[in-house]
Amino acid sequence: IVFGTELLKAQINKQLPLSTDSDQLDSWISSPVPIYVQFWLWECVNVDEVVQQGLKPMLIQHGPFTYLKRRVKIDVHFNLNHTVSYHQPVSYTFQRNMSSNDEELPIKMMNTSIISLLALSHNLSNITHELINLIAKVFNESLFVTHTAREWIWGYEDPLLKAAKRLPIVGQFVPDDHFGYFYRQNNTDNGIFTVFTGEDDINRLNYIDKWNDISVLPYWHTPSCNQINGTDGNWFPPLTSVNKRLYLYSTEICRSIYITFEYHSSVLNIETESFSIPAEVFYNGTINPDNVGFGTLDSGVLDVSKCKQDAPIIISLPHFLYAAKRYKSRINGLMPNADIHRTVLEIEPFTGYVLNAQKRLQLNILIQYDPLFDDLKNLHDLILPALWLNQSGTIDQKTANELHKKVLRYFPIVHGISIAFVIFGVVSITVIIIVRIRRSLPRIRSLAYRGLVNEQPSPSSDAGH
Repeated sequence: IVFGTELLKAQINKQLPLSTDSDQLDSWISSPVPIYVQFWLWECVNVDEVVQQGLKPMLIQHGPFTYLKRRVKIDVHFNLNHTVSYHQPVSYTFQRNMSSNDEELPIKMMNTSIISLLALSHNLSNITHELINLIAKVFNESLFVTHTAREWIWGYEDPLLKAAKRLPIVGQFVPDDHFGYFYRQNNTDNGIFTVFTGEDDINRLNYIDKWNDISVLPYWHTPSCNQINGTDGNWFPPLTSVNKRLYLYSTEICRSIYITFEYHSSVLNIETESFSIPAEVFYNGTINPDNVGFGTLDSGVLDVSKCKQDAPIIISLPHFLYAAKRYKSRINGLMPNADIHRTVLEIEPFTGYVLNAQKRLQLNILIQYDPLFDDLKNLHDLILPALWLNQSGTIDQKTANELHKKVLRYFPIVHGISIAFVIFGVVSITVIIIVRIRRSLPRIRSLAYRGLVNEQPSPSSDAGH
């Protein structure tokens, strides 16, 4: 059985590598699986108590606001070193029928523009810090402002940023006069990716060789944390063991992470292995020494400001799932639930195809006490959730049928043939044993008869007694 399965695995591994004439090239370039991104935005409903008395923010979530995500690889170029390079523009289209509200819903959220400018000024002179506070007062900026869901996600022109961009010294540090958590991420791409084709080593199939021509990131404090390691999370090499970690690199969180096996599952009657991000991936360096290079925040959160143009963005799982208690205790309204807030990938083991994915992430804002800004002088430092998202995709029946037709339908045949060979072998051995026994019976009987004859006493010996 093992021999037959391994033989078929070897045959599949010959078909999986990417090339100009490989069967899966078209689906790799443009995935047939529809991808949806759902956003939930956090609104603070006790703004006055927070600002004036320093009480805990009470948050409620609005959503989902659902968008169809389209991505197609372009400028695909196969290189001589068994790699392929490409860009992948991404576009988002609002799906009202899959959303709880229209994207024009007004929501009051943290004024991330002023928080970002104040955080920036902490690294500059005191005069610059006071100047930004003065501008904020001139523009009557408050800690919480109202914009539509669409504006919060995709961006809006911000008068404060526009004014700050014109200031000497400060202006050079202000990247744009617009703000949005995903500003400039619609109808754009994440740069150029170069991945291994798997032709020379199937275990490196779709592993990222370089991103934007670098293989080492500039954001973190140790070489291991800066390594770009793994695939993009949409396709993995064939799984050799469920005990093996699967690595992926995420541009959203600017680091590589790994997922581990949880349980056997199935998608549309196709057997899969379910993997998830373990809590240890987001432990701080004290608990998990491998993470010492990711900063000094407590477990469950990650400061990604260095790769987000110095905006005070903190990444976590939704509702601070797996995060240190200190972060959850400072916010009211959170209800972390691993079943709906963790990341889960269901992978077909022989091909490495991801048949179902639920990738979840939360964006938070680091708020720091500031005696010069009226709305911050009563607050303690805290990390405030802004929004969380779920990027999901599941193969449809047509794609499942194609996978069965091309690959998986052969496994029952191989399994049956292997069992038949086992049965044939058992029967053959049994027949051989029976034949040998039958051939040996006359000789055994002859020897037994001679033994009995030799044991009979002779007449002369009886007479002597």
